[in-house]
Amino acid sequence: MDASIREPWNDFLAEVTKARSELGNPEVVWYRGHSNADWTLVPTLFRIPSGINGVELERRAFLEFKRTASRLFERRHTDWEILFDMQHYWVPTRLLDWSEVLGVAVAFILHSTYGRANDSALYVLDPLKLNRLSGINEVKSIPDDALFDYRSIYWEKKPFAAQHPIAVIPPMQTERVFAQRGVFTVHGDDPRHLEEQCPDVVKRIILRNEAKAAAREFLEYANLDEYSIYPDIVGMSRHLSRKIFGF
Repeated sequence: MDASIREPWNDFLAEVTKARSELGNPEVVWYRGHSNADWTLVPTLFRIPSGINGVELERRAFLEFKRTASRLFERRHTDWEILFDMQHYWVPTRLLDWSEVLGVAVAFILHSTYGRANDSALYVLDPLKLNRLSGINEVKSIPDDALFDYRSIYWEKKPFAAQHPIAVIPPMQTERVFAQRGVFTVHGDDPRHLEEQCPDVVKRIILRNEAKAAAREFLEYANLDEYSIYPDIVGMSRHLSRKIFGF
């Protein structure tokens, strides 16, 4: 590939390094990719069409999902695990997906923008610094901390009402979470996007459309195709369509 084509990708990687430096080179860094550069860090529960209050409907959606999905999955041991299933199957939640792996976040971008000419965005997060805003000195590991209970905190506001998003590490309950090195932030009731609530813990980097050819080459070398990060029939089908038919 011509060096002039690689240059925008190299510039992007340099911006990632710069972002990590501006965050203080934290020991833990998470990444999230957006196919559209204009999108912000807002969970689906707060992206519901105008006139519908997602927070007011959250309890109803959770209980209905728990009741009807009980025969479709193996038994889940905590409410958090049920919430992660809801997120996985596109039910609106207060969760935002992140990855511990830069390449996975870039793959999310490119797998969603194939054939389209537009700029995208990568977010770089310091999850430890985020949690310190809530007086928490660790990234919460679910379900190891029994006191960090989903219903108690987010429905009953006990033992505290979450003001800021909180970073959590889920159990590896699905192949996708494992393959994607998936992690989450959990919004409180504040509908503002994360970067507005907590501007000092996150950086946004633009992935220019001109950089995507070299980025796709990077993903090919890293074996980060749809099937490797969506290791199920959906991911396999998407990978096959892309490989054989080019879309």
